[in-house]
Amino acid sequence: MDKEDGIFMKIMKQKIKLLCPQLIFLIVTFCIFMPSSLFLGNLDEFAVEFTALIPLLIAASLITAAVVILIGLIVPKKICNIYAAVIFGGALAAYVQGNFLNPDFGVLNGRQIQWSQFRVNAIISTVVWIVLIVVPPVIICFKKNIMTNIIKWGSLFLSSIQVVTLVVLIVSSKRSVDYSYVVTKNDEFALSSQGNVVVFIVDTLDNDDAQNYVIDRYSEELKDFTYFDNMIGGGAPTALGVPLMLTGYQYDTTQSLADYRKKAYEEGTLIQDMSDNGYDVKLYTSSEYLNGVNQEAVANTAGGQKYRISDKVQFFKNIYKMSAFYAFPQIIKQYFWFYGDDFAACQAPENNNIIQYELDDSQLYADFKNNGGITVDAGNKTFTLYHMVGAHVPYEMNEQCVDVGETETSLDKQIQGVFRYINEYMQQMKDKGVYDNSTVIITADHGGYGLYERPAVFVKLADTHNDVMQVNSDSVTFKNLYATYGKAALGQNSNYGNTLFDMAGVSQSRYHVAPWDVSKGMYPADEYLKNRDYSVFRIDGDAVNPQISVIKDEQQMKDINN
Repeated sequence: MDKEDGIFMKIMKQKIKLLCPQLIFLIVTFCIFMPSSLFLGNLDEFAVEFTALIPLLIAASLITAAVVILIGLIVPKKICNIYAAVIFGGALAAYVQGNFLNPDFGVLNGRQIQWSQFRVNAIISTVVWIVLIVVPPVIICFKKNIMTNIIKWGSLFLSSIQVVTLVVLIVSSKRSVDYSYVVTKNDEFALSSQGNVVVFIVDTLDNDDAQNYVIDRYSEELKDFTYFDNMIGGGAPTALGVPLMLTGYQYDTTQSLADYRKKAYEEGTLIQDMSDNGYDVKLYTSSEYLNGVNQEAVANTAGGQKYRISDKVQFFKNIYKMSAFYAFPQIIKQYFWFYGDDFAACQAPENNNIIQYELDDSQLYADFKNNGGITVDAGNKTFTLYHMVGAHVPYEMNEQCVDVGETETSLDKQIQGVFRYINEYMQQMKDKGVYDNSTVIITADHGGYGLYERPAVFVKLADTHNDVMQVNSDSVTFKNLYATYGKAALGQNSNYGNTLFDMAGVSQSRYHVAPWDVSKGMYPADEYLKNRDYSVFRIDGDAVNPQISVIKDEQQMKDINN
């Protein structure tokens, strides 16, 4: 019996030794390098440090090792070499797919990918996967020793390349977004009896969506508003739209995004001016869009903070779903499609006493109801901004402001849910006597079609009453919206330019900045746009039927703020 046990243990050790190089290759490729490189390559999208990811990498590696070794111990000795070759082939296929075969999917911002346009990629990917998984086991049946050595040293060589690359990434990757502070829910629904400027950012609400789903349906609720149907926002996506509307400063594409944010909040002094003039400035949005703002001027920020992974299981699922999306064959990627913002819900401040504001409209509505609506006191006037998911994909909220999943709702129903909250909020303002002396603005951060250049904008100034909603077709931009904030809050606009209501008969050059991920929908073959992260477009004429040209001169790019 002891002899048989010795033989059995010897066979087990031989199997494990045989599997080790391929197992290392598989673990390094899929469990370590792929999630790590994706994390580091998108570092600004994560509030947690890379060190928070390490326990998850270890867990995935141990699980993978246990499964591969367990199967290897069960597999008969005579076909263990074939099993080892299959492991190598699968790891090599994932390596090749992740590094060489993936097409440009663009930003994973919730919009469904049109998989049909990647049919050629799917065919190539499928052929490569079949060849790499089938050929090594076939060869090993005829050239066992040679192929075993190729697999062994090939696995170790490719693993070492990835390890060295990962070390370089860890050392060189720098975060440009400041996550040392948290945007909190403090005084989320507190308004002042002295007056307020309340801004609802309905993310991605395009002028077309406003015409189709908002204007007629909510004509009574919005009768005191003016609708600006000739608006060109000036920047998309949200990373440009929100800083622009809060500062009036447009992105000069000759500088980095990090430098732009800093410059924008230096140039646009309104937030600081309102704070200096006794306003409680409350900006309920994601902290990344406020990078560069003076935190002391914003009442609902908490500095000196660090973030943690608050839901390790979900974060684990998300990071490896993302890895599978990039590493797996093209033909099955649609089952691993994910929304980049899914990670936000898995991260939270280390200080459990701080409640972070998140873009979650159903939660915002629930908080509003649980709070009994708005509260009003005689304290400082407020500038209160709520950034909502709004009309942004994926559509997961219904008209009752309840998350029901993508299969149970639509753009129309999600917009109805958003306006359910907005309308109830405004009704509370009326009931509690602060509607008349407050300015209410409903706007998008950018549009949802074309270059995302046409955000819907509705404005009700304080002490304004109409029988029907007014329509203004003047040529306006977010710079005019910024000036409108200034006049509504501080009673003058000399420091901020012309408001939305000052543009009758005034001509202005209008520019819009958009990334390749957006502009490729209109200009799929434009090599100039394709080779730039962001490009500047001049938009002449009416916003509905514009004449659009690409600005290629660097001096003109720099002059868009003049």
